[in-house]
Amino acid sequence: MEIRNTLLTAIALSLLPSAAVAEQSKEVQDMSDPLAVYTQVGGSYGTNGVNLKLGKTLDTGSATDMSMILFEVKSMFGEHTKDDGSSAMNPDMANDGISELRFRKFDVDMTNGRGISMDVIHNFDTNSGTASIGMIQALPKVGFWQAFPIIAAGVQYNDGSMRSTDGESTGLHSDFAFASFTLYNKFQLTDTVWANYNPVYTQAIFGDQLYTDNLRGSDGLTHEFVLSWQMTPKQNFRLWYNTTQNNFSDGDFRLEYNQQF
Repeated sequence: MEIRNTLLTAIALSLLPSAAVAEQSKEVQDMSDPLAVYTQVGGSYGTNGVNLKLGKTLDTGSATDMSMILFEVKSMFGEHTKDDGSSAMNPDMANDGISELRFRKFDVDMTNGRGISMDVIHNFDTNSGTASIGMIQALPKVGFWQAFPIIAAGVQYNDGSMRSTDGESTGLHSDFAFASFTLYNKFQLTDTVWANYNPVYTQAIFGDQLYTDNLRGSDGLTHEFVLSWQMTPKQNFRLWYNTTQNNFSDGDFRLEYNQQF
């Protein structure tokens, strides 16, 4: 179901940390650390089109509390990046406009390795979006592997146009509330190369039966695979693959470049 895949992709992306963006100190930050906070710009190109992001640190007045805001523009020029559409997961959504806008605020307590993320994603193709709040906790490193579990909750909203008989907006309302668990895994392969595997399970708690019936079991499971190379202390390249459990081989690729300031 295309609607379900669109929602799962938006939710999964909204819950995962971007591992970058802010400048609480003048020191170079570890760009492989999902709790790192520093100012950055980034861009990517893939089966969803062109994506741009800009992040800026905020002054917290504390040496141990760090904060940032992040803006992202997603899926520009998607109509020209794939024969069957802007995304294998959403082939009928291809267009050359901006598909999504994302705003995120991320706060980190460096004394306990814990972060809180507030996230809003709006999709212009479906006139819908998600708003969520989540918590990430760093666990002790074991060899070359470190895990960062994330729990989150939020709501999915839309303007009612997809359900109305004439396609017109019927006013902002929420379709369902959801809870989610992500296990963000980092594998440090060399000093400059690391990999991530991040499964996300989302469960609709209550709301419209169309979504609560279809966000259960394997339907609520998505996967994210990332391979990253730290080219310089302030520059890296990352290759991403996002997909769903029930459509595993037909996901989305993108190649991303990030610059820390």
